Amino acid sequence: MVDMDLVLLPNDSCPVREIGDGLVVMSPDGGTAHSLDRIGAFIWRRLDGHTNLETIAAALTENYDVDLERARADLTEFVTQLREADLVKIV
Repeated sequence: MVDMDLVLLPNDSCPVREIGDGLVVMSPDGGTAHSLDRIGAFIWRRLDGHTNLETIAAALTENYDVDLERARADLTEFVTQLREADLVKIV
């Protein structure tokens, strides 16, 4: 499980483009495009280097029909994928 006090920041080597309600984030080497849906984009925009994951999970419950436990679990899975793809850094 990811520590919910963790604060992340997008890797500044990853170009980001808005596509409709979502985002496309390129990997640092430019070889892979990662498509984020509306909820992924919602999370991405809160990875500002100041907001911890617990606060983002709470924002998910306020904006989407999801309970806190599920928001934490889904957020943990999502940020793990972002970290494995080197799209974000730990602050």
